[in-house]
Amino acid sequence: MKILVVVSSRFVQQVLKRHLAFLTQSADYCTGVTDGLRLFGAGEYDLVCVEGMLADGSGADLARRVRATPLGEHVPILLLSGNADAKTSAEAMAAGITEVFSKSDVEALADYIAHQEKDDVTAQHIKGRAMVVEDGRAIAAVFEEMLGRLGMTAQIFSRAEDALAALDTQMFDVVVTDVQLEGNMTGVGLVRAVRQLPGPIGRVPILAVSGFQDAARKVELLRLGANDYVSKPVHEEEFSARIRNMVHLARLLQEAETQRDHLRRLAMTDQLTGLYNRHYMAEVASKRVPEALKRGIAVSMIVLDLDHFKKINDTHGHDVGDVVLAETAAMLRECCRGGDIAARAGGEEFVIVLINRDAASAAGFGEQIRARLEALRPGGLLVTASVGVGTVPKGSVADFKTLFKAADEATYDAKAGGRNRVAIREVSSVAA
Repeated sequence: MKILVVVSSRFVQQVLKRHLAFLTQSADYCTGVTDGLRLFGAGEYDLVCVEGMLADGSGADLARRVRATPLGEHVPILLLSGNADAKTSAEAMAAGITEVFSKSDVEALADYIAHQEKDDVTAQHIKGRAMVVEDGRAIAAVFEEMLGRLGMTAQIFSRAEDALAALDTQMFDVVVTDVQLEGNMTGVGLVRAVRQLPGPIGRVPILAVSGFQDAARKVELLRLGANDYVSKPVHEEEFSARIRNMVHLARLLQEAETQRDHLRRLAMTDQLTGLYNRHYMAEVASKRVPEALKRGIAVSMIVLDLDHFKKINDTHGHDVGDVVLAETAAMLRECCRGGDIAARAGGEEFVIVLINRDAASAAGFGEQIRARLEALRPGGLLVTASVGVGTVPKGSVADFKTLFKAADEATYDAKAGGRNRVAIREVSSVAA
């Protein structure tokens, strides 16, 4: 970032030099309006910092004259004043100054410049894909060039219908659309149609562009879902700032959504095995079990408990024990059907809710996973399990807790019968 500093006070200049030394290696200093204008006209500055009173005029005078030059239309101008009250701020804004800072709070000015520096770096590394919907070839080419300088690749469409079709198969980081287009669909219609698309593409940032200046049209576009609006002729600094802000915000929201999904998965799953955890199983199955039974759909449950798992940990160590649990879980996940719900209940115990499986089917599934585990040799060890199957007689009603109790007691029956076997209990046969 290249900065022009115009201050008459040597003390203030020294203070600013100390702060700016940490932010930029490219800063020029002078004390008056004349020298300031000369330096500004000779170099492309990213930011100008002026003092309220200068050697040959005022900071407001310099700001007005900088704004009148081709290079000064969009450059931020910061005023460092001994009196940063409302009147001073209003007069400064009228002169074209961007922001006013008190001389007693140079830290705030330095923070502002640091933020500008960060934005400049971000602007150089936006990257991504942009959809440009513009029927004027020359204007579309200008948009493509400006987006290219932001690091974005642009794909040009002259018709909204073609752009909308492309969104079915392609992802874009931003959409730039004119209001008036070739074809039957306008930019307004495109905004409405995009916002009706399902999934992430329906939330893509949209910048509407138009030569129309009426407020009603702008309000309608924003109401329909455009994120921002810019009028023609488009200034590159404004266009780039709006694109950068939209893309940056969209990526922050995507990052927040990803983190939210990650936290949701953490709350739902057992970290070692990747199966659902006991709490999520209870929450979901408490609804699914009675709902299915009410609709006449058979529901069964399996509780699988690894035999002598404590001995595995004691003999081979907990790392090997973790491998056994993880490989067992992977096998169970592979064996389950789409509607089944598999979870690690804790320790060496796994629970599977079987939707649309009657007693015979559930018993067969229990035998299948018992045999698969015995042949699997997870962690390189011979591992077996006692499998309990809980079933609900046809026409009966049961909840998750009752069905779990049946399957759990069936597991104890399997262990009592010698382990490495399957036992079955109906809900009605569970002891009170």
